[in-house]
Amino acid sequence: MIKSSLVLLIASSLFLQARSCITSKYSVYIVSNLPPDSPPLLVHCISKNDDLGYHSLAPNVEYRFAFCENPFATMFSCRFRWGDKDRGFHVYDADWAENRCKDYHNGVCYYAVKSDGFYFSGRHPPKDFAFLCDWNPNSDCKVRLS
Repeated sequence: MIKSSLVLLIASSLFLQARSCITSKYSVYIVSNLPPDSPPLLVHCISKNDDLGYHSLAPNVEYRFAFCENPFATMFSCRFRWGDKDRGFHVYDADWAENRCKDYHNGVCYYAVKSDGFYFSGRHPPKDFAFLCDWNPNSDCKVRLS
């Protein structure tokens, strides 16, 4: 009896590890599309439960992270610093009424950072970028889909 319970416990544990994402899985991509020879883009992303650390991106370098959504609770915010420019915003929020990552039905959020601001695509590799916002911390970061 103990032996069969132990086997069942181990099998259940292995199954749960293999199926680590019970809810929707999302990937967030951030790429520096800043001019060559410019200072690196510094990126720091956090959620309520995770601090993903600081990342220094040279031009044309991409940073990616993935997570399983906890509906109505998952939110990732990133701060971007480039030279004297500094801007932060939510790159994913399960509570968005119109979730830009869900709207594309593929669980991808792709952000391109350029000298004039931030762009978004719901595809990887990215296609059809939409302007999101500029570097002004008081401007609204919303995708304007045509």
